[in-house]
Amino acid sequence: MVNIMKRIKCKKLIRALGIALISSTTLYGVTSLSTADAAAYDWLGMSEDPTKFCMADAYLMKDGNKLAQNALNCTANDVEITRVTPIDPNAECNLGDVFTFNADVTVRTNANERWDTTFYLPLTEASPQVVQGAGLRNCSMILPIPGDSPETADVQLDGDQCGDITKALGPDEYVLTNEPITMLCADADGNNQADFTYCAAWDNIERDNCTYEEDPYAGQVPNNKSKCNCDTFNIDVFIKPKPPVVTKTLTSVSTRSEPGGTFSYTVSFTNPNAQTSLFITSLSDEIDIGAEGGFDTSINLWGSPVTANPNVDGLYLTATNCSMPANGGEILPSATYSCAFTVHIVDRDLPNDQSPELYDDLIKLALIDKNGDAVVNGDSCSAISSIAGDHCSNEVRVQITNLPPAITVTKTTDKTFVLEPGANVEFTVTVKNDAAFWDSPLTLTVLNDTDFGDLLADECSAISKTIALGGTYTCKFTKFIAGDAGDKHSNTVSATAIDDEHDKATGNDSAMVDIRDVPSSITLIKTANPTEVLETGDDPTNYSNVSYNFEFKVDAAGVDDVSFTTLTDNMFGSLTGECTVDSKNGNPIADTALNGFVLQPGEYASCDITKGLQGNAGDTHVNIATIRGVDEDGQDVDASNDATVTFTPQAPDTDMAFATSMLVVLELTNAGVENVTLTELTVKGVTVAHNNPHAEFTVLNAASGEHAGVAYSPCAIGTVLGYSGSGSEHYTCAFTIELKPGVENTDPITFLSAGVDGIVAVVEDDEGTPIVNGVAVEVNTVE
Repeated sequence: MVNIMKRIKCKKLIRALGIALISSTTLYGVTSLSTADAAAYDWLGMSEDPTKFCMADAYLMKDGNKLAQNALNCTANDVEITRVTPIDPNAECNLGDVFTFNADVTVRTNANERWDTTFYLPLTEASPQVVQGAGLRNCSMILPIPGDSPETADVQLDGDQCGDITKALGPDEYVLTNEPITMLCADADGNNQADFTYCAAWDNIERDNCTYEEDPYAGQVPNNKSKCNCDTFNIDVFIKPKPPVVTKTLTSVSTRSEPGGTFSYTVSFTNPNAQTSLFITSLSDEIDIGAEGGFDTSINLWGSPVTANPNVDGLYLTATNCSMPANGGEILPSATYSCAFTVHIVDRDLPNDQSPELYDDLIKLALIDKNGDAVVNGDSCSAISSIAGDHCSNEVRVQITNLPPAITVTKTTDKTFVLEPGANVEFTVTVKNDAAFWDSPLTLTVLNDTDFGDLLADECSAISKTIALGGTYTCKFTKFIAGDAGDKHSNTVSATAIDDEHDKATGNDSAMVDIRDVPSSITLIKTANPTEVLETGDDPTNYSNVSYNFEFKVDAAGVDDVSFTTLTDNMFGSLTGECTVDSKNGNPIADTALNGFVLQPGEYASCDITKGLQGNAGDTHVNIATIRGVDEDGQDVDASNDATVTFTPQAPDTDMAFATSMLVVLELTNAGVENVTLTELTVKGVTVAHNNPHAEFTVLNAASGEHAGVAYSPCAIGTVLGYSGSGSEHYTCAFTIELKPGVENTDPITFLSAGVDGIVAVVEDDEGTPIVNGVAVEVNTVE
């Protein structure tokens, strides 16, 4: 302990001797010292990061330090910065930016001496005395170099790397000259002077413990939670004014049709700064023709209006009340600048796809502050070529829309009709340019005829296709017009012309030529074979057949083919389906239906139809046939002819038919020892039952039959013949076989029923054993 006390006393003695030495120097003739630079460590010139931990964060890095409220409670004022004077009298900054400038910094002490003066400058809005958080380097630092100048307050007291200050030798302050300062540009009081905010820390114990290296922090931290000083005051650094928002408004319609028209706008902006003027130095309207992203035309809105030339494409400033404000373009704080102007756009050549020509335009103006420095606002002019200080408005889009050209197409002929089958006709086609001057001349690109095809490639190929303003294109050509009577030859010509935007004008017109008729005629010859037939008498089913020949012909003097459709008869009705044409021009042909059969002029054809006639001797059958058709002109034609057939007498005659029937009497006797049952009774395989038919006969199993005065019962299947004591029991029944009648002059009746096809009766005993009995029957007639 004694040794330690000796070292402390010795160090104080050395310090006292140093002070005495400096004081002696002052006494021995140096009454005033010339100002020499005192300096702080130039963090910006060092390789390490110039940003530092803020004061509260550095305080916590020292072992044992804690902050219950996450902030230091700075209440001492032992060391302070009293004045910061920028080297550049026009120094300025953008609000909210971190910036660096050089200044003379006056450091003062209110204590006799303090060690390791350290000044923290916030780079955010948070105070250095507040904990920023681990790893956050939100402060810059002024750390004076010890004894760097001969100023008496600037001393080296403890031998470490950090500057000390004293007022024991006289003055209580010194100046860090031309010191680089990095700070946040802030203006809490809104007076357009930057707020200089700092927190000072120092050591109130003389010891060698301060370094500019971060071990773990640079400079000095407060000895305790209150031994620090924070302050904010204005310095002469001009807060660059806030940039305004420039608004461009379209006050007219946004669309004009070609060749263009006028568009009116207003431009305005308000100075957002309550303390500082803005100065506008230029004002222009920037136009992107075609809206392609490149602004290629600029109009000085402070220029003089001009008169638009409607024949020359361009943009013309035709009216403006925009001008540069007084006092070098000054816009006073919170004042508004506004003006109006009109631009006439002349655009006769729009895009070739007929889309509108788009014009994107914006206002560009240049602003400076009171120091003549550009007022910047980021990238509001990123769409155009610009420099610092240029400000741009919103884009406004207007457009010039296309008007299609127009043409009138006319087609005429030198005659309105020709006789079939045709004749030459001269056609004249004209195309008139009805487009306005901005679309003229037109170029004819299509001239098509519905019948004659591409006229530009053929009949009209030698004629110039350019049609001047108000001019007419004319082409004449001759064509043979053919057709049938009643035809109306109508062919339409369609034209297309394009203007300088390749926009199309179309038109069409038709010409009509009638085909006049040369009449057609036909003949019909009807022939009956034979012309006489035997009478048919009173039998309604008796007919006498007659073959009719129908020959039809087209007059050779005609010009049209005839298509035949129907053949009718006043007696037989429609014969169209029966008339199968089998002869043409005297030669046989394959059978062809009449309906649709075509003959040319001079040709003939025929068909034959057989019909059965009825009548008595002396009667005549006269029937009239009519054939109809349609010629190529659609004209109906017909012809009629008749034929006569006479009935001749026929001698009387009779026929006789004959048939017979037989009564079959069946008598069965049970000669056995047990009962039997009648199970089957057939004739030629036909079961005996009432009216059972057969090709040769009919079986009649009558309810009762009688023969030679004896009555019989019908035969019944299932009848039981009992066994009698005498060994026999009889069963008798009867049925009729009626043969089919024969006809005179045909084969005689021959009937045979024998064997299994005879008359067969079957009985069965109790065990189902059958007993078959049969008899043969034969009947023959002779005529």
